[in-house]
Amino acid sequence: GVTSIGDYAFQDCISMELPSLPAGVESIGKYAFQGCSNLTLSSWPTKVTSIAQGTFSGCEKLSWSSLPSWITSIGDYAFSGCSNLELTSLLEKTTSIGAGTFKGCSKLTLTSLPSGVTSIGTSAFSGCSSLALTSLPSGVTSIGDNAFDSCSSLALTSLPGGVTSIGERAFSNCGNLAITSLPSGVTSIGNYAFYGCKKLTSLSVAAITAPSLDATVFSQSGLN
Repeated sequence: GVTSIGDYAFQDCISMELPSLPAGVESIGKYAFQGCSNLTLSSWPTKVTSIAQGTFSGCEKLSWSSLPSWITSIGDYAFSGCSNLELTSLLEKTTSIGAGTFKGCSKLTLTSLPSGVTSIGTSAFSGCSSLALTSLPSGVTSIGDNAFDSCSSLALTSLPGGVTSIGERAFSNCGNLAITSLPSGVTSIGNYAFYGCKKLTSLSVAAITAPSLDATVFSQSGLN
């Protein structure tokens, strides 16, 4: 008879191994299962069309390989720390990746993002060491702080032409990043944005017109 699960309802229930939820559930609150490190939920109620903020944050055993097709939105930090999450794709209707959504999801193996994505939030993919994107959607205009920090498998060779801002440590420690140019419309690049990007050897720094370009932007990269 359960129809709703409130905010923080099962937070830090580390022994819970719930494999499924009642079909009648219509709403699930934010951080409902945060810290449930043994949660193995394999299905999602069809009446729940959104995954709220932090719902599965820290659910280390959650190993979904795909998202339910009826999901219309995913909140910030929804899957943060889900180190066994194995998503290979995201829903095509996705337009933005929020703050910390997939932070620390080291088994995430996305090779592309939905074409409609226009923004990538703070720490959205930070620590996703298996993320092997070779390109970003053409509509992306902003890349947040730490967005791809320590994504060691990220192999981008270019950035979308419409990008105007690149946050602090956005690509820090992305050892396989090999972009050769930056979009002409970039107006801001955060400190340490390309820190430790050792394959960044062909980028023409002289062509960058972004104001107040800090000396740390390319620190420890292939340009130093």
